[in-house]
Amino acid sequence: MPPRILTLSSPKGGVGKSSLCRNLMVCAAHARQQVLGMDFDRQGTLTTWAARRAELARQAPDCLPLPVRQAELSDWRSSIAAAAQAEADLVVIDTPPSVELNPAAILGISAASTLVLVPCGQTQDDIDSVAPWMAGLREAGVPAAFVLNRASRRSRSFGAARTKLLAHGPVCPVEVPLLEEIHLTAAKGLGVMDLSRAACAETFEGLWRYVAWEMGR
Repeated sequence: MPPRILTLSSPKGGVGKSSLCRNLMVCAAHARQQVLGMDFDRQGTLTTWAARRAELARQAPDCLPLPVRQAELSDWRSSIAAAAQAEADLVVIDTPPSVELNPAAILGISAASTLVLVPCGQTQDDIDSVAPWMAGLREAGVPAAFVLNRASRRSRSFGAARTKLLAHGPVCPVEVPLLEEIHLTAAKGLGVMDLSRAACAETFEGLWRYVAWEMGR
């Protein structure tokens, strides 16, 4: 059976695609899935994180290995074909923020995916940026959902942002708050679910359960 493919894609930079990628990879690994990451972003944020994790795993055998392959958008078809042949249950794909530079390639990757998550902040600028991309995904028949990232439930804009996003497409029922431990774990090659007492463990467990359900796992 070919692996499921989860793609994180958004035209808006700085919305936390790489952060969600690595944490969902860790969640899947803790759920005993064989996971492969694929990094189409030339900045290589996910690749750098995986290198830190590999170094840590040499010293701490309890750290589950999570390989990441660097890939080029210009060769996305070959990369997706190779991923489909990988010995993995799940492939998690990180994409560059500049969708408009090669929309055909990123739409092609998305169309080959089991599910696409579109991270979004809760400002109007964020919503204006991601709404057309969701429209394009839905027009192409791609299963996709927004996920509110770095969210603040206590702010007035939170509820308004969710309502506005629902006018453009499905919204993941679990939002991810802005917490320092998300960034602290990344610096060590870890994910939140690697911690024994993570403040937002329930958040990522819920996010993973939503993703797994939507992908049919």
